[in-house]
Amino acid sequence: MYFKKRTFDDARVILDIQDLTVSLEGVSGAPPVVNRVSLQIRNGETACLVGESGSGKSVTSLAVMGLLPKGALRVTGGKILLEGTNLLELSPQALREIRAKRISMVFQEPMTALNPVMRVGDQIEEVLDTHVRLSAREKRNRVLDIMRQVRLPDVERIYSSYPHQLSGGQRQRIMIAMALVLEPQLLIADEPTTALDVTTQKQILSLIAELQERHGTAVLFITHDMGVVAEIADTVHVMKRGELVEHAPVERLFREPKNEYTKRLLRSVPSLVPRPPRPANGAENVLIVSNLQKIYTSRSLFSRTSHVHAAEDVNFSIARGRTLGIVGESGSGKSTVARCVMRLIDPTAGKIEVAGKDFAQPSRRALRPYRRHIQIVFQDPYRSLNPRWTIGESLIEGPLNRGQDRKTALARAAELLTLVGLPEDALSRYPHQFSGGQRQRIAIARALAMEPDVLVADEAVSALDVSVQAQVLDLLDELQQKLGIAILFITHDLRVAAQICDDVAVMQRGRIVEYGPAQDVLANPKHPYTRALIEAAPGRFWDFANFREVSAA
Repeated sequence: MYFKKRTFDDARVILDIQDLTVSLEGVSGAPPVVNRVSLQIRNGETACLVGESGSGKSVTSLAVMGLLPKGALRVTGGKILLEGTNLLELSPQALREIRAKRISMVFQEPMTALNPVMRVGDQIEEVLDTHVRLSAREKRNRVLDIMRQVRLPDVERIYSSYPHQLSGGQRQRIMIAMALVLEPQLLIADEPTTALDVTTQKQILSLIAELQERHGTAVLFITHDMGVVAEIADTVHVMKRGELVEHAPVERLFREPKNEYTKRLLRSVPSLVPRPPRPANGAENVLIVSNLQKIYTSRSLFSRTSHVHAAEDVNFSIARGRTLGIVGESGSGKSTVARCVMRLIDPTAGKIEVAGKDFAQPSRRALRPYRRHIQIVFQDPYRSLNPRWTIGESLIEGPLNRGQDRKTALARAAELLTLVGLPEDALSRYPHQFSGGQRQRIAIARALAMEPDVLVADEAVSALDVSVQAQVLDLLDELQQKLGIAILFITHDLRVAAQICDDVAVMQRGRIVEYGPAQDVLANPKHPYTRALIEAAPGRFWDFANFREVSAA
């Protein structure tokens, strides 16, 4: 059986949320952000709170921690009982005593949660200083012990490191160490694996489960990824627009979902089964990369020179109307290849040909007239769109620079918004007035305004909810069929690659270790690294669209 079989009927209740209501402060008549939510978590249980962005799941967790933003949100009803103590009745000082000691939280982005100017060992010690009295030696030993428990390598070195000197997975392990160093009864994990590649994600999920087993901690795990839920959950609570619409033990909810919203969330999870192959039709290659190499060179204080081969002997091509996916873990070199292809960074050696133009050798200034042939969509559209410009101004910037008149450019911008499924009146609005999925559609429209031959999508859907992710993938497929563009799709998620790619190149340590049709690479992987990536994909043994288990073979 795929799901773990555990019952908690006789276990004591750690967290009991009763009719919790959270409202916007100072906005009369607005509907509650969280409306009469009730749930229980028992000792040793992992309860997953799932839903799309804006469903209220993170607000619920912040209310439990007493961390709702002042002046913006406030609790207007209900109770939050931690082993019988109503947290809503405690003073700020009493809440501070409880945090980390009895209840703790791991946030989604450790780089923003950690202090960049403090060594990570000191930051874990700071938690101990706040709640217990220990000698310097005892504190250090306790910190090193919890760092070993979260399986950090070379703990003495990492103890003295700053956050920027660690990988994303290591930073998340530091956050887990900080959260568990005082062995709290309840751990809240808010999307702790969303930004991590599949192998690191699997390690973090296994780590949380192992530490939970060791310390008997109750876990409230917040996520939008039903694949992750399949791996770790005992109980699932589904939220939509601030309300709980369904809850059940994980196996029952996955096999027999009752609510239509739950069914839609499950069906939106991308499958590892590759889509049916599309005919090649003998189309011309519009992107050809040959023997691409990128070496980073650095010199130390003592003039020692080191070389890092970020990309080595990379070869691939994409025909018009086709999609090539480059997959791999963080640090595999896939984004380096994308940036070399775009000439956002200069390759050390090799040939890049875009629509018959040499992109590897000319200076960046000489490339300007040809840049329209290849455009990029980045992972975070909010950072790539100018927050002070209207959407219309962002969409016409490129065409105006090419000499197109403003009236024609605005008319084309309106057409592009319709093409990506947004209303024309969006032209006069600003990026912050749109959801993440809508902003990504705008970023795609901006790239298409240049009428490119090649579109590079660098982790373009990794930060989106699975339902929004499915919509953006469908949009890219539809646009490709209409416009005949070639797509270079960079991703760490093999499930996404299976749904959109005709061909797949697997990168490890700067080299392509497997390359071929998606059906061959993903269904019958030859290289051990490819097999390891597939085995790490969350929910790989579950057919989400049909609510049934699939063969583990």
